[in-house]
Amino acid sequence: MSESPSSMVDRVVMILGVFERSSGPLNLGQISARSGLPRSSVHRILQQLVNARLLSRYDNEYRLGLRMFEIGSLVVHRTRMSDAARPLLQELCAATGHVVHLAVLNQQDVVYLERIGGAFASTLPSRVGGRLPAHCTAVGKAILAYSPRDMVDEYLWSGLCRRTDASIATPQSLEGALTRIRSTGYATDIGEAVSTVSCVAAPILVMDQAIAGISVCGPKERIRVDELKFRVKWIAAEISRRLMATSTPRSRPRPLITSVPLSGHMASAAVADTGR
Repeated sequence: MSESPSSMVDRVVMILGVFERSSGPLNLGQISARSGLPRSSVHRILQQLVNARLLSRYDNEYRLGLRMFEIGSLVVHRTRMSDAARPLLQELCAATGHVVHLAVLNQQDVVYLERIGGAFASTLPSRVGGRLPAHCTAVGKAILAYSPRDMVDEYLWSGLCRRTDASIATPQSLEGALTRIRSTGYATDIGEAVSTVSCVAAPILVMDQAIAGISVCGPKERIRVDELKFRVKWIAAEISRRLMATSTPRSRPRPLITSVPLSGHMASAAVADTGR
């Protein structure tokens, strides 16, 4: 008789909890005794967890796997990034009156970590935890432009779906757009994800590569790219600076963007050209 999904989840949580309370590797008998689960069930679940890299096995002993640490590190990283970005995103939203996003790249999509805005936000398809095709969004293109070359190549030939008639549809068009973004330091989306919406975005860079991006979005007729690009680039640069300031000295990357004041006469925030 097969276990129900909820029962299986409960058992996995109980087994992982055993490792949480242990300082070293454990064998099958120890895990069964400490979890209170039958050896046969524990053995089957352990094998599945090893296959998923959530646990690792050495001879007859098990310990937490590398994937557990990868997931934990990712959660810490994203939490730290949201904490550093949120006050600045709120400032940007207040200054522009538009919806502001913080997003990261995950495979072919951008995933939104933060969305700050007023009534207009309800008309957008973006939501915290939601996804959109990266090439259809300004923030996705800003991240792609400063991503590793092999990642960009994979994306270019993955098949580009369209959300509107204005969406980029060919690898050649996307490559040209990414080249322009690298030369200017910002990206735009003029009705490419939603036909009535435009966005301006900039990457958050660490060691010459994008780890995330921010965007300002609003009704197409109200978005003034020439005015917004400096604000967006400056905020992205300031988020990067704050992240670097909270890193350990050993891992702290060098600044890649020159900051300019948010108010007054804004000069261009120069983003380092990667030459790719």
